[in-house]
Amino acid sequence: MERQRGLDVALPAWRSVSPAHARSIIGEILLGAASPGLRLGSVVLHAHQISAVQRLRKAIDQFNGALLCDDVGMGKTYVALAVAREFARRLVVMPAALVSMWRAALTVTGIDASLATFEMLSRADIAPSGNSRREYDLVIVDEAHHVRNQRTNRYLALESVVRGARVLLLSATPIHNRRDDLVTLLSLFLGSRARALTSAELGLCIVRREQRQLGESLGIPAVRPVVFHELPDDGALVRRLMTLPPPLPPREGGFAGALICRGLVHLLASSEAALRDAVRKRIARAIALCSALEAGTYPTSRELETWIYADDALQLGFAALLSTPVVGHKVLLTAVRAHLAALEQLSAELVSGGSADDERARIISAIRAENPTAKTVAFTQYSATASMLFRKLATGGRVAMLTSHGARVSGGSLTRVEAISRFAPIASSARQPATAEVIDLLLTTDLLSEGVNLQDAEVVVHLDLPWTVARMEQRVGRAARLGSRHETVAVHAFRPPASAAEVLQSETIVERKWSVSRKVVGTSTPMPRFQPMPGLPKVKRDDESAPGNTERLRKILEAWVRSDSISAGSDDGDHTCVATVTGPESGFVAAVSTFGVPQMLVGYRNRIASDLPTQIARCEDIDGTEAASDPDEVLAIVEVIHDWNNRERAAESAGLGTSGAQKRKEIINRIDALVESAPLHLRAARLATASRARAVATSTQCAAIERELEALLRSDMDPDAWLAAVAGLDVRQATDRSETVRGDLKIHAILIAR
Repeated sequence: MERQRGLDVALPAWRSVSPAHARSIIGEILLGAASPGLRLGSVVLHAHQISAVQRLRKAIDQFNGALLCDDVGMGKTYVALAVAREFARRLVVMPAALVSMWRAALTVTGIDASLATFEMLSRADIAPSGNSRREYDLVIVDEAHHVRNQRTNRYLALESVVRGARVLLLSATPIHNRRDDLVTLLSLFLGSRARALTSAELGLCIVRREQRQLGESLGIPAVRPVVFHELPDDGALVRRLMTLPPPLPPREGGFAGALICRGLVHLLASSEAALRDAVRKRIARAIALCSALEAGTYPTSRELETWIYADDALQLGFAALLSTPVVGHKVLLTAVRAHLAALEQLSAELVSGGSADDERARIISAIRAENPTAKTVAFTQYSATASMLFRKLATGGRVAMLTSHGARVSGGSLTRVEAISRFAPIASSARQPATAEVIDLLLTTDLLSEGVNLQDAEVVVHLDLPWTVARMEQRVGRAARLGSRHETVAVHAFRPPASAAEVLQSETIVERKWSVSRKVVGTSTPMPRFQPMPGLPKVKRDDESAPGNTERLRKILEAWVRSDSISAGSDDGDHTCVATVTGPESGFVAAVSTFGVPQMLVGYRNRIASDLPTQIARCEDIDGTEAASDPDEVLAIVEVIHDWNNRERAAESAGLGTSGAQKRKEIINRIDALVESAPLHLRAARLATASRARAVATSTQCAAIERELEALLRSDMDPDAWLAAVAGLDVRQATDRSETVRGDLKIHAILIAR
């Protein structure tokens, strides 16, 4: 390797060790020491959960937050609570449906935490108090994909809640549509840095393990390949839906006619019952518009929502009072009447029901007959589909329906808790129900597709196909999870009728979203091919996600750590351990620490690389016969490492690193300009404030702080007041690492290939 001259770097104290020992030291430094068993109250964590706790603690220290997106059913809740023990003031934010689950988890672990729901965030019911700089030390966000849209009220409220706190995000499916879903989530604690993370940094702040990577010791059932079922096709009905006269949109724009027609086709793909229900509601909406237009007014969407539709009746209210006068209402009235007439004719033709819904019920009965002792949970997007199947199947016994309106069995209504307990008494830790109360088939909406334990089930049915593979993964994960007593879980799915599938192209959309998720964070769900396609190309190693590559690298390092090795560095003091092997390509692998944070560096072809694919390739190739280490070669490598470190530190100090705030260059330029323009007698005082302001502008900040920095950038405050405002921002609680860790670079071990 070419020696880097011109650097004042002395040859460090180093000692020659065997290649096996050098690998072991590198592995131990980068993986960290293994933790002993961990118990939370009455809960004993599994080895993979203990490992996740270690990694998340490091990630939170380094990035002020982390994302845990292990496969569904691997026990993320207890991992999060183990991390939470390190913090005094804890908040858990979750969907309202998961409140009881989290209360139970807090009880069995003996940990205290405040609870809040996404619905509360949407209403801005919680926020940090104005008298406290930090309301919480740690905020856990469960099912974090519910806040993947930065433009919603709940995201803006959560952004304020996590300001100054450490953040732990939990979601097995953080990406539903696009990569920006992940960026939005990470922005809660990383701000704009979330868009610039390297693959190695992503691999550190995101912890994701798939069930298959952890072997069979977990006891999680294997998921069988999906069995698809065909349904009768009514092409004429689909064409009829797509040629409906366009509806009249609300005054401010509303929905396009094509989207409404496509939405009706999507309902038909779920069931004819769901379509009938939607058509009745759309008729009610059209009647409401007619009433308003006949009064010479034109309502907005919000005004229409105040007109209640229930039990096939529309409570119109006073149209003239509830909406705004409009010019040209007669032309609009003609259009909406045409749309209403078409809907009413369609509704009359749909009254009797069709063969497709009968076939749906027959298929469910056949699945139950094939698995007479198995519990089956069937998911749908629409409550009307669940209701229709319940009516057709309830007479067979042991059937329940659960939607947002509550639960039902053939004998009448019951609570959600009762329905789940009767269906999954083992998972619910409930008493075994009496024979007459047992539920073997649970028809439910996606209300139960998140955060609910249904391990008693061993058959999962997709009554319709959602728009994302993430939702399919969540559904199956209710049964295939820790605590199941089954070896496998069977999965069935109803394929949309051919004509509906052609219009919706849902299969293509699902496959595209699956591909995005696999590339960014990984997914254990196989490619959702809805038609058999032999000879599919295999996923290339270089095309794996950052978390997937992180797990590959960890497997290599785990193999490097020798079972009889001593604790990393315990007998080396300040020495750097060096080993050399012969190989086909010159280079090195080194374990270093910068400000106490371990990092792997790979050197080859006269450059330093820290990206995951290169690290993996180098670690897999650096093998060969042991050779004597050359002091000059060691010094050259040390100089390369110091040169890399100096460049990294210089870029960070200049605000050019990946960790700066949005528009940081503009902020820094304004800070520098204010220092230069200060009168000489005030420059020293202004320089001190400017130094603190610069530190805020160049360091990683959460989205809330970045938003405030942008607002300050647009302000025309007095120079000294502006500098004080920037310097005085309530930035997060992380301590300046330069003050806590002496010496910003330590080289632990180098493995050289010559």
